[in-house]
Amino acid sequence: MVMPPETGKRTPPGQMELVAAILMGGLGITQVVAMPLLATLIASAFQIEGADSGLIGLANLLGTALGSLIVTIWLHHLPLRRTVIVSALIAVAAQIAVAVMAGFTGIILLEAVSGIGAGVLIALSAAIVGASANPDRGFAFILTLQAGVAVLVLLVIPVLAEAYSLLEVMIFLASTQALLIPVGLTMRYGPIAEKALKTSEASGSPVQASILLRAASYFVFSAAVGVLWVFSGILGSMAEIDDAPLGHALAFGNVAAIAGSLLAAIITSRFGRISPILAVCLTLALSALLFAADMTLIQFYLASSLFLFAWGGGLPLLMGSVAAADATDRVTSLLPVLAFAGMGVGPALVGIVPGSSGLFQQVSYTTIGLVALAFCLLVSAHTVARLRKGLG
Repeated sequence: MVMPPETGKRTPPGQMELVAAILMGGLGITQVVAMPLLATLIASAFQIEGADSGLIGLANLLGTALGSLIVTIWLHHLPLRRTVIVSALIAVAAQIAVAVMAGFTGIILLEAVSGIGAGVLIALSAAIVGASANPDRGFAFILTLQAGVAVLVLLVIPVLAEAYSLLEVMIFLASTQALLIPVGLTMRYGPIAEKALKTSEASGSPVQASILLRAASYFVFSAAVGVLWVFSGILGSMAEIDDAPLGHALAFGNVAAIAGSLLAAIITSRFGRISPILAVCLTLALSALLFAADMTLIQFYLASSLFLFAWGGGLPLLMGSVAAADATDRVTSLLPVLAFAGMGVGPALVGIVPGSSGLFQQVSYTTIGLVALAFCLLVSAHTVARLRKGLG
């Protein structure tokens, strides 16, 4: 079957617009990476205990997902400059309002609103970078910036909370995202142009299957890293490693994550994607095996560094794989939601996975199983793509 010609062409983002998109993806994530500490501070300020304190993070995450869905649905109709500026203003205003809100219900609603603004920014960032000539490199730079922002936020918040109050913490977070207001001025006025394709129903089906398989691989890989992100500290404590060294080891691991992302930016797609992603999956599986009941502090350093290195390097490669196959950028704009959802689903699976040696074995089995599934899905996506070319 001969594929019909393309009748439209997207205008790739310019250099300034691409840099702006990377900043949007890196800074837009601020409230998400701050949530482990922020939820505790807000709950303490309102004397909220137990499961109710989890509503803060849940509201923010749901709002982020909703913002990303808005972009997915109306991607090719949203004026970029206005959307970025308005979304940044919404995120900033809602975060500051949290500090002065009197009721806990209002806090929940404001966190959801703030999440919507951030979700729009993050999803637009993914769509713009996905439309660039080298999406792998752009996504790698986003994840590098996110890791840097996470380190900054998690170091500054405890200092501000101890010396001042919740208001100063929220102003700090809001000021970080306020940097995206002038960034929005570098965007084009109009929306991202859609690539017009004339394809038959038969030829369109394999394309969709390939994109969905790649997105599923990204989701499952996110679930695998989510398992280790949630349980690494718990496993370290069970191995009788003190809290302070645990924190230092995870901070050191964030440096490894930055190194992984930068390596992905250098590699991009020049070596293909299958081999580098296989290496990343094997590294993540090895890190899971290193988390053991009798591990030393040095072993914990090695395990957490390998895990975060694989996380930082694997996600941009998988995101680039989706973007390369997604002509409309709609699935690409959903990738942030898939990452957050995967990181939530992965840890939930640990409890149902059998392990005769307890939690250490359950975490290892769950991580390795998810990594293997993610790689199989990616190979399946490439097989489907090759079959499509054979029909062309």
